[in-house]
Amino acid sequence: MLPALFSTQEEIIKKLRDIGRLHTFENAQAICHVFYDVFKIAHYALERKRAGLKDKSPLPIILKRSEITRLVKLVDYHHSQDKTYRTDRELMRCFGPNFIESDALEFFQNHVEGDTQDKFGRPIHIDLEDGIKFMYKNYETNRHEISTEFYLPHRGKRLPWIKHALHNSTNIYTRIDRGQREIMYLCKYDLPISDIESNKCYWSVIVKKNKKDKVSPYNFRTAFPVFKYNRLLKRLERYQPIIDVPNV
Repeated sequence: MLPALFSTQEEIIKKLRDIGRLHTFENAQAICHVFYDVFKIAHYALERKRAGLKDKSPLPIILKRSEITRLVKLVDYHHSQDKTYRTDRELMRCFGPNFIESDALEFFQNHVEGDTQDKFGRPIHIDLEDGIKFMYKNYETNRHEISTEFYLPHRGKRLPWIKHALHNSTNIYTRIDRGQREIMYLCKYDLPISDIESNKCYWSVIVKKNKKDKVSPYNFRTAFPVFKYNRLLKRLERYQPIIDVPNV
């Protein structure tokens, strides 16, 4: 049996306030954290659904109950797998003003490129020529153009995080993107000293291969920090937990 439907938005707010008073602040805060994320990620799902409509009707778009349930499960998975790693000297070795583009290219060649695997044994190949492109971005063309003017230091100094995320992350998601099976690994890192951008951020590593290929390793495609939590939720909405997809 489903609960009675609410008649107005004000009634929803009142009911939430009433039930919130029955909990300690700590419990209410934990519950609100989960369901705020559900509300927010549902908003991004609506935005994407609206953008995909050919008929731009003024009528409101409604998510199906099954779609909302999927988002609740997605948020629950994220919260249960979310772990903060404190960066040690090894993970911080590329930080500092003296670590420049040429150092990043040398480090990638010596310590990142090659064959590896994730925590669960999925083989992954990191190519030198294609792999280094992720450290460059021309925001005018939205392309990865290898040129000093487009070098991204905030990616270069996090090079040690690539293999660390692959080897340690259990916060893993997947989707099909243009015929490719894509896997996204997430790790959250807490820097012992304040970084100029943020002292805590998520690090996302993306690998791909043809969705029909059951033999070849996944190929490294890109990696990037996510400093704003809402931006992370917006990206997560497009994926599903990898545990929901068998044989990946």
